[in-house]
Amino acid sequence: MTGLLISDLRDRPAHIDGVAQCIWTTFWRHRDVPFEDIRAGFARHTEADGMPFTLVAERDGMFCGTVSVIASDEPARLDLTPWIAALWVDEEARRRGIARALLDDAATRCRALGVETLFLTARPHLRGFYEGLGWRAIDDDIGPAKLIVFEKAV
Repeated sequence: MTGLLISDLRDRPAHIDGVAQCIWTTFWRHRDVPFEDIRAGFARHTEADGMPFTLVAERDGMFCGTVSVIASDEPARLDLTPWIAALWVDEEARRRGIARALLDDAATRCRALGVETLFLTARPHLRGFYEGLGWRAIDDDIGPAKLIVFEKAV
């Protein structure tokens, strides 16, 4: 994709606030989690090598997406690790392959770290999207949101 750059947040720390704001607004604000807690989590992703890590996507120089890889993202499945978490693409940039590019880059980086399988959870209406990218559903109806757990060999 022309004009798309995916970088590790460690290399683009100026994006910490933007990433934290988007993820907090999308996933955490309604749960009354303080913004500062989310920002602190992303700041920790910049402090060490390996995992956890966060990627940022920029299209033509503008921040437009993010994804993280963390040890665990689903309390009901602590036996599985590592997880894709907090995949977010700006509404104006959707349907342009950015989510796929972020997921592919995360998988490539995980493979380089010796990871063989990644996991993620998604809402039921996203089943077709993830299955179309080669993810396989391994568990359904997790929690009140009825999330689906997916896995993918990397």
